Amino acid sequence: MGRMLICCGKKAETPLYMKEFQITVSTIEELCYCLKKNLHMLDKNIMREKLCSFIEQQLELKTLAQQLRTVIENQEGLVAFVCCIMKFVGYLSNEEMLYLEAELQEVEGQSQVVRRKAKADFLLEHKKYAKAAMEYNYILQEETIEDEKIAGDIYHNLGTIYSRIFFFDKAAEYYQIAYEKNKDEESYECYLLALHMQLPKEEYVKRVAEEMVAEKTALDLEKKLGQVLIDEATSHKRCQMQQISKYRQMGYVQEYYRALEKIFDEYKQEYRGSMSEG
Repeated sequence: MGRMLICCGKKAETPLYMKEFQITVSTIEELCYCLKKNLHMLDKNIMREKLCSFIEQQLELKTLAQQLRTVIENQEGLVAFVCCIMKFVGYLSNEEMLYLEAELQEVEGQSQVVRRKAKADFLLEHKKYAKAAMEYNYILQEETIEDEKIAGDIYHNLGTIYSRIFFFDKAAEYYQIAYEKNKDEESYECYLLALHMQLPKEEYVKRVAEEMVAEKTALDLEKKLGQVLIDEATSHKRCQMQQISKYRQMGYVQEYYRALEKIFDEYKQEYRGSMSEG
């Protein structure tokens, strides 16, 4: 059974935007939820005066704000800082608090590479492609990556970013590097798919033959592509395009162009959203 939480503090008149998580919080409970949900992205950057001031002035939780300042001044670390907030609010049960502390200790012991990758993965998941690419490239250029699997996964995710904005040549390049490093079959299939999307059929077949690609892998990919086409046939945009085609066949010129303009606007909005820096 769930527990009943008694809210404490005020609701902020001026909410706090937490850029690390792309979210705005207005209450101490929202802050707790945000911290718990994004546990593996936390680092000591969250231990700042701005958050203490928000808790003190906007939420009117002066005792908690002072406790947090003491944690910062005594350099007690991330675990103590987050647990101080959770315990003050009573957001978690005793058992949940023990699990949280263990998870935080694991996070605190992670390398800078793992932490930055977690942040980049979060941005990719939320379709902030430009920011995610910047994070991944920073790791590759500025950090020392000892684990080839992690390096390969970063290249794979860069390939995914470029494939989603239709730069399939660049995507293929990154997927190929990813497979060389992580030896992951998924990276290999994505590499083939990116080639498939950018090359004429004859050139694609020739390229596959030249690289001595395993026949089973190529055939498996073709089966998956076939399923994608089946799924696409029932998708929302596919239905829209079928309706537009009917307008054209029936000679409804104004309806045809209005519907066509609408779907183009949807594609443009999706693209702009994915490249947004906000």
